[in-house]
Amino acid sequence: MCKYFSLPGIKKLAYINANELPDGLSLIAISSAPVYLSSPSVEIPFTGAPSCVATRSNTNGAGNETVELSFQSLLPLPEDVPVSLLVTDANNRTFLIGTKEKPYPLIESSGDLGSPDGESATTTFTIT
Repeated sequence: MCKYFSLPGIKKLAYINANELPDGLSLIAISSAPVYLSSPSVEIPFTGAPSCVATRSNTNGAGNETVELSFQSLLPLPEDVPVSLLVTDANNRTFLIGTKEKPYPLIESSGDLGSPDGESATTTFTIT
């Protein structure tokens, strides 16, 4: 069985240094306990409409969840430290993509130089 859902609209994106997250965060989230983060986050300015799609599946009795976040930004993401992403939707729910433990989110980026008529150069990020 596979469940697929998409957030109703993303109003805020931010990143946090994954090394500053608490240990065992995945287990806390699985237990449905609230997760509180005390580390500072850095807001990511974005253009257009970001998308965040999650897929949950059950294979041989083991649950698996994958998430794909795509957005365009004028600013780069850090490359020297592992980052986790905070996604806030239109209902003010915040979701964390990535934890302190490996595997860290895979961040792919591609650049667009803009156009001569004044469009800004942007970078498209896809995080899985």
